[in-house]
Amino acid sequence: NIVRSYLVYDVAASNPALLKQENEPWAGGTQSQLFTIGIEVDRIVDEITARPPLPEEAETLAVEPGVSVLVLRKTSLDTSGAVAEYSEVVMPGDRTEIVYTTQLDKWAEG
Repeated sequence: NIVRSYLVYDVAASNPALLKQENEPWAGGTQSQLFTIGIEVDRIVDEITARPPLPEEAETLAVEPGVSVLVLRKTSLDTSGAVAEYSEVVMPGDRTEIVYTTQLDKWAEG
């Protein structure tokens, strides 16, 4: 997979450890990183699309001609509704499985 993740630099800079590549991967992931600077993630919006790979993506992912890539765009929103983090994951379409479970709240009896 090819992953690109973006945080607001001026916000992340309040914890200099977040800016150091040698600290990756961060224990607890992005949500833990954000929590160190007082940001609580409220929800994550996932968007998944398929498209032909860019030439460098096809090479990096060893995707054969005619095979699409899946692109997962994740937008993490904090408790105020502001975007806290954005990431994009490019995955080879011929060997990626995406499984979602939606837990529903029980209906109130009444």
